Amino acid sequence: MKKNILTFVCLMCTLMVSAQKNYSDEEISAGWAKKTITGVKDGDILTLFKAFNNTWRTVPGSELLAHPVTNTGDEDAYAIVVDRPNGYISAQELGDDGEDIAACVWKRSNGHKLFAVVYTPYHGLTPHPIALFYDYDAAKKTLTPENHVLSNFVPSYNDPCVDMVHIKLPQQGKAVVVEEYIMPWGFSIKHTYQWDGMRPKFSETQIENIDRMCRQYDNLYQLEEKVKYTKYVLYDFDEDDNPELWLLSENEENQGIYSIVQDNILMLASTYYKTHLLFHPQVVGSAGGCGTGCFRAEYTAIEKSQPKYRFVDQQSYNYQKDEMESTYYKNDKEISNAEGERILKQYGEPLDINPKKRSLK
Repeated sequence: MKKNILTFVCLMCTLMVSAQKNYSDEEISAGWAKKTITGVKDGDILTLFKAFNNTWRTVPGSELLAHPVTNTGDEDAYAIVVDRPNGYISAQELGDDGEDIAACVWKRSNGHKLFAVVYTPYHGLTPHPIALFYDYDAAKKTLTPENHVLSNFVPSYNDPCVDMVHIKLPQQGKAVVVEEYIMPWGFSIKHTYQWDGMRPKFSETQIENIDRMCRQYDNLYQLEEKVKYTKYVLYDFDEDDNPELWLLSENEENQGIYSIVQDNILMLASTYYKTHLLFHPQVVGSAGGCGTGCFRAEYTAIEKSQPKYRFVDQQSYNYQKDEMESTYYKNDKEISNAEGERILKQYGEPLDINPKKRSLK
């Protein structure tokens, strides 16, 4: 009889463990900020993570807790890192598709701790990370959600077809790095959040290869002072799912719009001094005075993120006729007035494009 009871208890325990629910990233995103985790006995990284995983169970989280020892990952399903002295743990599923999880803890200046978890499921080959932050109060033994940490971060170009985001918690140091990889470009945009005593705070954004873009601008204008871009926008002017990069100086006098395809970078339009940008459907350009009685407008038609052709409307004042006259050029060759006017008419009405600029510093 006792043997039957023991067998029944073991069976029930097995069923209870197997029935434990694993939560999806959508379920965690929708519910984590509304739920304080209680009964957390200490601030050790594994204790904090176990309390989190008991509330929001995931496959990689359970795998990490089942094998809380650093491995090489050579013969395991997960590459696991457990660094308790530095308050960092992670489990990375090996292969092209799967789920990863990482967590770390910082000491806060108010005597509490900030605990962070990044859970990254892969939809296809595209990572979709979520970052969760909690305040750990040792006196109350609670993990209280803090959903305002990193709340200002949104992808620079929010299209899952081309935008991959990685959120890296620190094993060494205290900086959180959010890296966006724009696949058609072949390089990344990296956002760094430095620790301020209470939370990671935005420090800077670095755009890979921005020095090459600055050189293109400097070579065109030959200014004594080199251009320094401090703002940027990703905007898909030709709607081909590959955004162009729009860079601006602090006073927005110096601006450049660049097409980028697999490391090939071309400046499509730029401004300096008394010029301003022009926008039409699938066309970017600039216009402004070029001397006494002179006005110049330059346009670049874009197709598949590449210049299709360049068009110039060069206007000068005819004193005898007392009027402005246009000379038109297409790809640096003069064309007839009829052809030039046809191209201008084809562009249609100008577009008012004024997106929110993001800071590089």
